[in-house]
Amino acid sequence: MIENNNDECWLPELIAFENLANWAVHEEYLYKIFKEDFIDDWPFFLGKKVRIRYHPKENDKENAFYHVTCRDFAKNNDRSPDIRRCERILWIRAFIENYNCCLNKHCLECEGIKLWREPYKSHYRVYILLQEERYVVILEERPEYYLLITAYWIEYEHKLEKLLSHYEQYREK
Repeated sequence: MIENNNDECWLPELIAFENLANWAVHEEYLYKIFKEDFIDDWPFFLGKKVRIRYHPKENDKENAFYHVTCRDFAKNNDRSPDIRRCERILWIRAFIENYNCCLNKHCLECEGIKLWREPYKSHYRVYILLQEERYVVILEERPEYYLLITAYWIEYEHKLEKLLSHYEQYREK
């Protein structure tokens, strides 16, 4: 894992959570961060605003918030808090705003962001992956903006290998 001892490294510190037993308190803290980064102010990616899905709302919080803090293990929209996603919530905006870090050589401790796009239904999805940290942010390209789809820590090696394979296929085109 990248150490943040280097003042030039753009990657924020992890938010420490020992557990999520008191999810309601953690949820409010995380939502405050999410709101500051994606509702009160928007990041820009390739000159376009990055927006979020607002609906359906749950507990007065936008749909996108749950996509970046929870997992849907059964793929049935029954989301459970994911400690790895929660502790990295500050990384989402940082990835979006520092996607070109390998070009600027800000951080000597990593190989830089791997960035590619793939067709998905009637749009393109952009993947922003930092392999050393096993973390990916996924945006969907729209005519006037990018839509934040999700962001997560990659738990399984086969999932990381699959993403890297997609990146390699993109580079070969």
